Amino acid sequence: VASFFFIGLMSMMIPLCHVFGGLIAVCLFMGLFDGCFICIMAPIAFELVGAQDVSQAIGFLLGLMSIPMTVGPPIAGLLRDHLGTYDVAFYLAGVPPLIGGAILCFIPWVHERQKLKER
Repeated sequence: VASFFFIGLMSMMIPLCHVFGGLIAVCLFMGLFDGCFICIMAPIAFELVGAQDVSQAIGFLLGLMSIPMTVGPPIAGLLRDHLGTYDVAFYLAGVPPLIGGAILCFIPWVHERQKLKER
């Protein structure tokens, strides 16, 4: 969850970098947290859906991730054409990871409620 939050924050910090060294630092942190997120995606999927459905869950996650990766750049280009800057595109790109991180915070709570209902 923390890596997901930091991915969103680093995306939003890119327009604030006015020095090349700052951009390098933001990109390094973003790459580090993105790597952490990708590495723990499989164990999280395994824990949520079980061993039998883990491959389908990972495929579903990667399929969902491909949609913004495909649609995002043309939308960013449209925003650049209308607003004259990419800043809004970077700010908007940081919002989904922040929302996703907030939703992921509730998964243990929902999981516990389901266990209590089963008892």
